[in-house]
Amino acid sequence: MQSSSVTRALRILDLIARAERPVALKDIAQTLGIPKSTAHGILRDLAQERFVDVHEPAAYTVGIKAFEVGAAHLRVAGVDTVITSELAALTRALEVTAHYAVLDGVEAVYLYKHDPPRSGVQLASSVGARLPAHLTAVGKCGLAWLEPAQVALHVERAVWSDGGEALVRELAGIRERGYADDHGQVAAGVECVAAPVFDAGGPRGAVGVSYLSGSPTPGPQVTEQVRHAAARLTSILGGSST
Repeated sequence: MQSSSVTRALRILDLIARAERPVALKDIAQTLGIPKSTAHGILRDLAQERFVDVHEPAAYTVGIKAFEVGAAHLRVAGVDTVITSELAALTRALEVTAHYAVLDGVEAVYLYKHDPPRSGVQLASSVGARLPAHLTAVGKCGLAWLEPAQVALHVERAVWSDGGEALVRELAGIRERGYADDHGQVAAGVECVAAPVFDAGGPRGAVGVSYLSGSPTPGPQVTEQVRHAAARLTSILGGSST
């Protein structure tokens, strides 16, 4: 029973974290298929420990303790300073939005972001955002360096209905040239370029940038800078792309 309660609490937190506005108790219970009274009891405990915040009427958002737990992952990993430094350097050099993301299931999860001081592309790459891996440049980097048999597990089923032939060809090209791109697949008029980062265990994540189509910074220069940033992080982490 205790294990079941823990699992339900984690699923509730995950549901709330993915929402852009407070989630009502009735919607939580209905979405997760659990009794409303059970959901309410779990949420009461989570609120008491500050893992969720309560809004009126009965609706919930992620609390400060949940943020602290998530931030601990980045701190313990010991890479937050070097990653943010590389992102800031990319933003200064190119005047673009820079981000770092990892592959999680069928999605790319954005862990770090750095915007230009004036404007930047304020969209999908917000910290904590999740997007389909096969559509994003950072997600494609994660997919391209998986073992072939593992790719299907990280792609939405509908995309893989034909065996993913087109995607497999695209991933092979990405691996050959060392970077991935996205020409408006996520947001019309927005270009994205990303390159993989490796540690001693293999692929770790990807560095990427987003900028408006037709911006004055030429594409080849963006690609070169992104690849260099990813290579520097790979070197710091003791990894290799070969």
